[in-house]
Amino acid sequence: MSDSSLTISSSPGGPNPTQSRGQAASAPASPAAEPQGKLPVGGVEGAYLVMHAAGRWSDVFRLSAPAEVILGRASANQISIRSEKASRQHARVWSTPNGWAVEDLGSRNGTLVSGQRLSEPKLLRDGDRIEIAGFAIQFVRQIQSADGPVRSPQPIGGEDHLTIAMDSAAITERRAQSGYFKSDVAPQPAKTDSPEQITSSASLGDDRVRATLLQLAFDLARVDSISHAIEAVLDCLTDAIRFRNAGAYVVDAKSKSPNDSIESKHFTLVATRQTEGAHGSVTYRRPPDTAINAVIGHEGQAILARHVGGDRALAAENSQGEIDAVSMILAPVIDRDKKLLGMLHLLTTDSDAVFDGEDLGFVLAVAEILAQSLRNLSVRGKLDRSLRRSQLQIKALRDQVGDKVQIVGRSDAVREIIKKVSLVAPTGATVLVRGESGVGKELVASAIHHASSRSNGPLVCMNCAALSPSLLESELFGHEKGAFTGATDRKQGKFEAADGGTLMLDEIGEMDLEIQAKFLRVLEGHPFERVGGQQPIRVDVRVVAATNRDLQSMVAEGKFRQDLFYRLHVVEILVPPLRERGNDVVLLAQHFLAGFNEKMGRRISSITPPAQAMLLDYPWPGNIRELRNVIERAVVLNDTDSIDVQHLLLTPAAVGGVAKEQAASDSPVELSLAELERFHIERVLRHTDGNKSRAASILGIERSTLDRKLKKFAKEA
Repeated sequence: MSDSSLTISSSPGGPNPTQSRGQAASAPASPAAEPQGKLPVGGVEGAYLVMHAAGRWSDVFRLSAPAEVILGRASANQISIRSEKASRQHARVWSTPNGWAVEDLGSRNGTLVSGQRLSEPKLLRDGDRIEIAGFAIQFVRQIQSADGPVRSPQPIGGEDHLTIAMDSAAITERRAQSGYFKSDVAPQPAKTDSPEQITSSASLGDDRVRATLLQLAFDLARVDSISHAIEAVLDCLTDAIRFRNAGAYVVDAKSKSPNDSIESKHFTLVATRQTEGAHGSVTYRRPPDTAINAVIGHEGQAILARHVGGDRALAAENSQGEIDAVSMILAPVIDRDKKLLGMLHLLTTDSDAVFDGEDLGFVLAVAEILAQSLRNLSVRGKLDRSLRRSQLQIKALRDQVGDKVQIVGRSDAVREIIKKVSLVAPTGATVLVRGESGVGKELVASAIHHASSRSNGPLVCMNCAALSPSLLESELFGHEKGAFTGATDRKQGKFEAADGGTLMLDEIGEMDLEIQAKFLRVLEGHPFERVGGQQPIRVDVRVVAATNRDLQSMVAEGKFRQDLFYRLHVVEILVPPLRERGNDVVLLAQHFLAGFNEKMGRRISSITPPAQAMLLDYPWPGNIRELRNVIERAVVLNDTDSIDVQHLLLTPAAVGGVAKEQAASDSPVELSLAELERFHIERVLRHTDGNKSRAASILGIERSTLDRKLKKFAKEA
């Protein structure tokens, strides 16, 4: 029939083998005569019945004398054959003084031994094949001599292969995957205690099993630690399977590799579970290393071992030094990357609660779900640790760049700037920051960004005067691959990079009129396209513009769009030059000194009063940028504990410029037009920090003309 199967239900061993489950149900008839033939003395000391199905082993039954094994359709038999062709008690195998014997118990269809129908008891010879109801059962003295594939664990640590095979001979089923996760598995009827069906300790139908596994998956998705996951798994196993005790292990994080030889330090016992039975609770015992080797050494397959009584290779002794185990399941917990994460171990000591193949499939399914949970917990732990490290790094970076968003000063002008920043930052208004070069316009923009609701978004800064009109458009809006010569890849523009944050555009007055029109449309909320692109792009960006030029005068001259000026001039913040901020010069100098001390490991504690007076008297044409450079140079070239006058090297060009300017006003006859031109060009270049494009624009000449004049000055020098 289609549901024909063969199952081993209990161990034939024990101190009183005549009281086996099969014999208790119905004692078989006594043999008509002693079996003929003799086996060598000692042949009864060890033998195996190897069941075959579809050309492969389906089960292994270890024979240990004295013992009697009943084969037949009744579920109470030690070997139960689910087939209509089998009688309830079809045949028996038992030990005699001369060896192992087999006889037919008056079955309807008879019993064959090596192709011959049995008419009387017969002594079994090594390799004999017993055929019952279409099932082939081979009798062998040594397990490795059985026909068909023998899949023994790989040797561990150089141990003998034969020894390993013998140690695992009582492993009656080995499985790599659970059938409960296969969609093509036909549903099986729910198991009951009917003698016509196989009794399983799971006592669950396939639908209930899958519902139980689904609930376990939901439970594990909510846990936040390995210990909680293990407890949920043990709860599930307790509800579904009859066992005496169980243990759950995880691989020690210090293990070099799951393929290393098994040592105690490689596995950590996380939790155990015991159930009450006829003899009270049983203390959990770790499985022997040979049993663990059998699981780890063969591609991580789970094993079901029955008839383990007395077998120290598979079961451990109790506190009385006895091996009271009846059956055992050991399932590795392996993730989808074939990485060993742990193992589950279940043990029974009751002959009425022997594990079967369905129990093995269920435990293996639980192990697979646990593996995914442990993997997720590991990934979540790594992400949490990475997040904590990132948060610490962000905090450290914010501490390091704190001076870049901190406005230092006590003058009325600084107080007014801080007040405006606090008012405008929470809003989404566009801000125009005006002031000379080097006064800290980018600092004001940073303060606005970090005090706004966009502080977690990007702050992108760009100088409009540093690029030609075509490159400026590409930098602002991006370009597609092949949009122009050299555009080898698609490029994201500054607007896209600043999406969700703030875009600070310095020297907005240098923007070309054509780009101003496109820029205005974006400010008004319209989408834009990359250069050479057709896909409209929308962004959420707050714009802070900065300039050192008079935009109103540029509007009157037709060099700046009036509508763009009004769109930018929602809120204007004027940053005064350093020479107009009084004692703020000293406060800023001390602030820079503290920063450079920390950065360079110096211990310069103060600035002397003469040096402070020198700082206050200097006009600072380069503003705060120049002051910062002066203090940095004074710290680098100082081997004392204070900054004095000799440490302050003020810019000679600026001092010379002031002298020339004074000479030009007092003695105009002594200064030629060429010298006045050269002096003015150098002054403008200092003002623009050497930016020739901006300097040419201020001077009203072409960039190429400025380059020619500078080359001429260099030759005359």
